[in-house]
Amino acid sequence: MMSRGLKAVWNVVFFLLVLATPLFSSHAAQFSAELTIASPQGNFVYDLKVKDDLMRLQKTAGPMRVPSFPTIYNRETGVTRGIMDEMRQYVEETNPIKTMVMNPIVGWEYMRKNMTGTPGGTETVEGYACDVVEYRDAGKEAVAYRVWTSQDLAFAVKTVSYATNGNATMALRNIEEGPQDDALFSIPAGYAKAGPGAKGAKSPARQTQKEKTPPAASGNIVFILDASGSMWGQVEGTAKIAIAKEVLTGLVQELPDDATVGLVAYGHRRKGDCDDVEELIPLGRLDKEKMIAKIQALSPKGKTPISRSVRLTADRLKGLEDETTIILVSDGKETCDPDPCGLVKDLKASGIKFVMHVIGFDVTEEEREQLECMANAGGGNYYTAGNAGEFLAAAREVVEKSTPPYGIFKVSATKNGKPFHTFVTLTDQESGKKWSPGSTSGETGTVELRLAPGMYQAELKDSGVSGGQTPTMQFKDIVIVAGETEERTADFSDGTIFITTLLNGKPFGGNVFYYHQGEKKHFHNENTNPSTGKLNRRLVPGIYRFEVWGSGITGAPKVVMEDVEIPAGGSVEKTVEFLAGELTIVVTLDGKPIATPINIKDAAGKEVFKNWSNWPKNGTRVVKLPEGVYTVKVTSGKQVLEFEAITISAGKSETITAAFPTSQ
Repeated sequence: MMSRGLKAVWNVVFFLLVLATPLFSSHAAQFSAELTIASPQGNFVYDLKVKDDLMRLQKTAGPMRVPSFPTIYNRETGVTRGIMDEMRQYVEETNPIKTMVMNPIVGWEYMRKNMTGTPGGTETVEGYACDVVEYRDAGKEAVAYRVWTSQDLAFAVKTVSYATNGNATMALRNIEEGPQDDALFSIPAGYAKAGPGAKGAKSPARQTQKEKTPPAASGNIVFILDASGSMWGQVEGTAKIAIAKEVLTGLVQELPDDATVGLVAYGHRRKGDCDDVEELIPLGRLDKEKMIAKIQALSPKGKTPISRSVRLTADRLKGLEDETTIILVSDGKETCDPDPCGLVKDLKASGIKFVMHVIGFDVTEEEREQLECMANAGGGNYYTAGNAGEFLAAAREVVEKSTPPYGIFKVSATKNGKPFHTFVTLTDQESGKKWSPGSTSGETGTVELRLAPGMYQAELKDSGVSGGQTPTMQFKDIVIVAGETEERTADFSDGTIFITTLLNGKPFGGNVFYYHQGEKKHFHNENTNPSTGKLNRRLVPGIYRFEVWGSGITGAPKVVMEDVEIPAGGSVEKTVEFLAGELTIVVTLDGKPIATPINIKDAAGKEVFKNWSNWPKNGTRVVKLPEGVYTVKVTSGKQVLEFEAITISAGKSETITAAFPTSQ
């Protein structure tokens, strides 16, 4: 699993990944260069060394959130090693999803793998003649990436990514060809391998994360709203409670539908009562209509028991593993208990996982000092709002800080041209976590899922289609970017295969085996109706192979139908006819029927029938054989009778008699 430090660099490294270009081809030359990346998200410089199949890459300039330790990549084996000199350790990784955080070169190659490249001419870059290749997503005309590859270096000298949020450019500069030191591509002597089996292994990225990056917000939010009598006071001619209701209502409407939110208020029921604290909505999945109704119903009356509202809220958070953000909105200081700041410190020290932000709305300097102390003690920020505009800006900022960055994964499912309801199962490609966050609507066929930035897989199934494995649509390498929507469409429109089996022109019960084209193992088999010779089966559109066996015909003849395309919403009809006749073998000894071995071989000498001891009725054996020429051998003791060139024709019957004259 990727370390927390590596997770921290994901958002920064992501824009490197979208370049998605092959940086090398087979038999790379030996050279050194600076690899630069320029994009709207930041600029990076790497020191690059290349020696045949080995590369060494180390960041020399750029945001610290991207690790600067050197990495060595073996493109033949696919192994990347990150060297941590301070700890005399190295990490080793082959999973490209995890590797690309340490080594963006691997990320570019991995992300481009499903795109189509077309030649774009020849140009000179950095003094090197380069072949230009343009890459496009399947079914799209717009160029997503343009790559200039030097044949002399067998390496991409320049890459441009054309993205909606701004183009990014990767380029080599200061290229110097020549032999590279072997030592640069080896793990230094005495360095231990870090990883799951290494005790105390800890990467520099993890240390940086701990020291410089605060924990990501979980998305759990509890609002504590001041509804004391002073909230009737006016700011710019409008009651503060009216401003608070309007602002908070707008914020609630902007929150994601699957946000986890709670609401606590104080001073809204009774005058002069320090216990007038109420949990209006327990922490849970957001019901916007219900929460807005609770906010709008508040009518300020009483005192300002801030400490008791905080204590009540903290009590509800005990035992929760995820950190919760508490947002306190107040227009004054505590009026019931002496030290709300000390209380917050004690609650934090007790191990309850929360961060507290405080918005002071139209407060005095003395009141500000108390509220700011609480925010600092709660590990959060203090915001001063002197009017409605400042209150809105502060509230929106603190909510944005409290909600983790996310993108939208929009899935549409259709079947035979109509919206289709099915569950969506997601897998986090980094952690391997698998869950089902929702389903497509039966009315619209769509669902929008809020996801943290990262890479995912999605799986949708149609359990209503039979004929093998449950039809499944899988989408891999779904990259979710904060603030953006990624869309996929799953079309479950099924097709139908109609198969008819005949024996000499008449209905016949054959055995049908279903294969996905290119696979060796069948996923389903069944018999056609023996009375009609027919079957039909709905299948997911695709390419299939069918094997139809002539059940009951000696030698089990089969007909193979390759590359049968089943179209969405359409049908395919296939007829398989077997041609066979009957061979009756009569065996007697001294004129009486006997049980004795019978052996039948086809014209190629292959044995198709062998009988040892079963007693034939009335001394006869009837064998159904495909059209062809056969040899029959009948044995009785030491006596052997052989019948050659027995011709079997479709729908015809032949009879041979093996009469042994004497017993021995």
